[in-house]
Amino acid sequence: MSLFANRKGRFVVNSEFELIRYSETLPARIELKQGKIDTPYHWHKEFELIYVMDGEVAVKVNTNDRVLHTDEFLLLNSAENHSLSAENAKCLILDISYEFAEKFDSSLYSSAFRIVGGSGAKEEIHNLLWQLSRTLNEPELPGLRQYSIITDILHVLFVQCKHENTNAVSDEEQARSRHVKLVKEYLQQHFREEITEMEVAKMLGLSPIYLSTLFSKTVGMQFREYLLKIRLEHAMDALLNKHMSIEDAAIAGGFPSKRTFIAKCKRAYNITPFQLMKQKGEWG
Repeated sequence: MSLFANRKGRFVVNSEFELIRYSETLPARIELKQGKIDTPYHWHKEFELIYVMDGEVAVKVNTNDRVLHTDEFLLLNSAENHSLSAENAKCLILDISYEFAEKFDSSLYSSAFRIVGGSGAKEEIHNLLWQLSRTLNEPELPGLRQYSIITDILHVLFVQCKHENTNAVSDEEQARSRHVKLVKEYLQQHFREEITEMEVAKMLGLSPIYLSTLFSKTVGMQFREYLLKIRLEHAMDALLNKHMSIEDAAIAGGFPSKRTFIAKCKRAYNITPFQLMKQKGEWG
């Protein structure tokens, strides 16, 4: 089986998946956006709360449009597609780690958070988000207060807002699909780095055995094969279409050395990079 993909059919980064990184002290990312806001359509594994501190923010969630005004907030579940835009606004974005939340309930994959009117949850979460916004200006140990507020928000979500999804089996299948997509998107964005299947599994909160089995069954090739495929595509594109040297193409593809690139190319295509360049008339 050839690992080379046609340029029209190869995988491309569509920027719709966002890999969120947290600080070492918080199970979440707290982000302040202000002024002109233009966050493109994307998704991530985390739960997200958008709290508008000032102005108006247009939010698109899946296929629904909504405008949030000053002192309003919106809750997004894991993997919901969304975008944000505003001409001049100030808003707080809280992305809470799915893995952290899952520690308290292993059945989280078959549930969804919904804020039901009259439950009191809306007022409690609003108050907590307001408190969180105030910590951005606290001079002493804001991280401790933020951690406390984040766990308080999770407590409200679990106790008052967690609802069982009637399509649990379908959701489980969607979760598997999301896992594979997460891995593929991550590899497309980080193929130049040293990546192992175990590290990616740990980053996504998955069992290495589960990830290996799921990935090979869904994609049709092993994790290392797929990573090599991506690296070769980028290296060959740099070599044949961007007219880079073999050394530079190897770097562009994330290979540790020119020698490794040549060996992998020979094994995959039965031809060396030098022979390919010669066929194109670049040399001799």
